Amino acid sequence: MSFKKKMLTVAAVSALTAATAVPAMALENEFHGMYKFMGYQSNFINGAAGNLADDAHSGWFAEQRARILYTAKANDNLKLVTHFELDTRFGGIGTGYKGTTGNDSGNLDADQLTLETKNVYLDANCPITGTNVKIGIQPWADAYSSLFLLADMTGVYATKKFDPFTASLGWFRFDDNTLGGTADVGQLTADLFVLDGKFAVNKDIKVGASYYGVFNDTATATPNFDELHMLGLNADLNFGVASVKPFAAYQFGEDTVDNDINGYLLGTTAKIKVGPGAINAAAMYLSGDDDGTAKDRDFKTIGGAFTYFNAANMWLLVRNGGQIGTSTSVLGNDMTVGGRGSWGLFAGYEGTSGKLFYNANLGHMQTVEDRGTEDNVLGTEINAQVGYKVYDNLAVSAAAAYAFLGDALGSDTATDLVPAGRVNADDPYLFNVQVSYVF
Repeated sequence: MSFKKKMLTVAAVSALTAATAVPAMALENEFHGMYKFMGYQSNFINGAAGNLADDAHSGWFAEQRARILYTAKANDNLKLVTHFELDTRFGGIGTGYKGTTGNDSGNLDADQLTLETKNVYLDANCPITGTNVKIGIQPWADAYSSLFLLADMTGVYATKKFDPFTASLGWFRFDDNTLGGTADVGQLTADLFVLDGKFAVNKDIKVGASYYGVFNDTATATPNFDELHMLGLNADLNFGVASVKPFAAYQFGEDTVDNDINGYLLGTTAKIKVGPGAINAAAMYLSGDDDGTAKDRDFKTIGGAFTYFNAANMWLLVRNGGQIGTSTSVLGNDMTVGGRGSWGLFAGYEGTSGKLFYNANLGHMQTVEDRGTEDNVLGTEINAQVGYKVYDNLAVSAAAAYAFLGDALGSDTATDLVPAGRVNADDPYLFNVQVSYVF
């Protein structure tokens, strides 16, 4: 590990020293969780442009997700949080009967190992400094609508309030690449260091700044850089009936062959109360590279599978925030479109009437850069959803979405993003029904 990484690691872990001296006492046992069923009729499944096709077949599939959250609470200042997940495709992901490939209990007779660990972490407040410290496998999301990273990771995260300022310091290790066996533990590593701050100017204006540093000494190709520094600004602004959250960030560093990185993002989300509901609007821009070689002007992420933009409220252009195991987005979770960069504009309306809830949305996306003779337009999506709260904890809903593909994904040539042999791709669509129970 480099000297710089060692010093940053020591700084992140030092917040733990006073957080562990808490006397033993009776525990409070808290159980929470959720169950969600989703059924789809769609001609596009699996979140990859290569699955688009001419004369695409439409199929019906169903899946479910259950999450169990158990908290062992010693007192208001100390608790252990555990969070587990069970995902199942109806009929199973693998083929054949139980015990075969797929690790999915949807196969015949059900018996499989499907329990996944999402979070296991200690959550403690230091009795001396008042600092909150979380140690272990925990969720973390960036301050930029998750366009950089949203994931569960092992690490240490400390937060301290100095009214009106709040500061957070974190260290996460997402790879320990022991190519030489156990003797290499802690040597070939990839680490994320986080420094976040938020200042409340008044009750309607909060401004934030952050530094994210990624230091990658592993021998793997993910991420495709050795050192990345990201500086960003963000704000929460309330103007009467409108709430606006603009953000911007710049990246610099070196890739795996010592080329300089120069990437950036811009974006904003907004919610405006109108009538019984609200207008939602969002925009994002990720810089891109026009040849995919060594210019490194594209916005970098740690892994394409961990970037999101839930504020878009899409199903097909961007992965929907409510989806569970299967993505129906033509981009998967890669908002960078393979380093080409992307920009998008999204708007919609959501509202409630008694136990009824509904929303409708429109979105458009393009790549920032093309490569060779590629086209830029990814497509335009329209979608709508209506639901009903059967009980306080149980809701049912139905949704429909249709994407008009642009020439980048549905043209009649082999120079777009669709692999050879997949030209003239049909516009993707889906119908979704779901049942959601939260406890």
